[in-house]
Amino acid sequence: MNKRKGFTMIELLVVIAIIGLLAVFLVPNLLGARDRAKEAAVKGVMHSLQLGIEAYEMENMTFPPVQSAGVASLCTNYLMKGGYIAEVPKNPFTGATYTDSDTAGKITYTYDATTNKYILTGYNRGGSKKIQELVNM
Repeated sequence: MNKRKGFTMIELLVVIAIIGLLAVFLVPNLLGARDRAKEAAVKGVMHSLQLGIEAYEMENMTFPPVQSAGVASLCTNYLMKGGYIAEVPKNPFTGATYTDSDTAGKITYTYDATTNKYILTGYNRGGSKKIQELVNM
């Protein structure tokens, strides 16, 4: 009997099939983890903005008096002028400085002067699903 060393074709196909199945189940989970991490970073930016807004209110006895604004406008027109925040933060999804036209990871500020309430709203990669809302009490 002639004995050959190595794997048979069936053994190789079974191993390839197992690797393929693992890839099918693991790759989507890994891609979702990246988005979840970036969404957590958006929440961190929102918290920093909230601290700046609260500090603005402590000195000026009112919240930034703009009805609706993006991160860039809020920071440049109100928070950076008083030293409440050092610079316009970077968008975790794009890696660039926030602009008011960002859709991925956008953050909006709305203020209602009649109730003296503001809302910071953060969105996901697509800019359609809210990931967090921060409201003053």
